Amino acid sequence: MNQITTLELRRRTIAKSLLWRLIGIVWTWVGAYFILLLTPQRFRSASLMATAIVIYHHSTRMIMYYLYERIWSNIRWGRIDEDKLETVAISTKIKLIWIFVVMLALALILFLILYVNPLMKKLV
Repeated sequence: MNQITTLELRRRTIAKSLLWRLIGIVWTWVGAYFILLLTPQRFRSASLMATAIVIYHHSTRMIMYYLYERIWSNIRWGRIDEDKLETVAISTKIKLIWIFVVMLALALILFLILYVNPLMKKLV
């Protein structure tokens, strides 16, 4: 049986790691923000808040990681096919998508900090 071996370039691994970290930061920040925002003042003990954030974080991240890896398994960029000794370059379209996603994540964080947070302080 002829087996095909596929290797990953370092830049692919670095890109995957950085993107996963960015997703994790945004996901945890947004989740913790809304947990704190939606929890009534009388239930806001440090231990309860920490527990809620940890439960949110770990219960959702396992599903997210599975989906993240499934998406990456379909992206050919940064792989080396050992049999053909060739690599796949990243397309301009994919570069633009990456830039857009990063900018969108940063815009969401800024929106929450600069617009939603002051509104919530007025309501509380």
